Amino acid sequence: MAQEFPWASEVTNTTGSLTTLNQDLGLTDFILDVRSGFLIKDGGSTIPLIRKNFSDIMLYQTKNDQGGSPVTGRPRLYTFTGTTVRLNVTPDKTYSYSLWYYAMPAALTALVIPSFPNDHAMIEFVFWRAMEWARKAAPGSAMKYLREVEIAAYRSAGLGQEPESDHIPLDELQFRGARRRMWDWAGWEVRNG
Repeated sequence: MAQEFPWASEVTNTTGSLTTLNQDLGLTDFILDVRSGFLIKDGGSTIPLIRKNFSDIMLYQTKNDQGGSPVTGRPRLYTFTGTTVRLNVTPDKTYSYSLWYYAMPAALTALVIPSFPNDHAMIEFVFWRAMEWARKAAPGSAMKYLREVEIAAYRSAGLGQEPESDHIPLDELQFRGARRRMWDWAGWEVRNG
């Protein structure tokens, strides 16, 4: 359930050093990175990298490795495949990084209480899974119940506390620069003399 519905209470971060184009971070509790939550330090500045999909990163890596000598520089883009971070260019030096990500909760033991908004949802999920196992309910009924009833109610009540933006920002690679004056949309005027 944590992989399907990661909650804000399970957001954590880790730090390390980034040295290669494709680097396994070895995180055993990693579910998903917080969108653009991969930050690198360059000198005294902290720079957020932009998350792209795997296809875009693969094309960048292919384009930047023409002739067998990969382009090096400060990375700008990244994606994850499993726990491996893939960058658009090979780092030109060692960068320290900070990664914010959704983490799996600790394994349940007698003293561990799972971090979930409501015990009722867990009980209903287990009930529906048992009904699936006994062939009394269709396969997938438990997840369907969570998606359509419980989780939908939590999200509409604001209980998910989603740490990500609720709007889609403009892609910095497609929309370069910002409009500085309200009449800039009309284009440039060139005056002679």
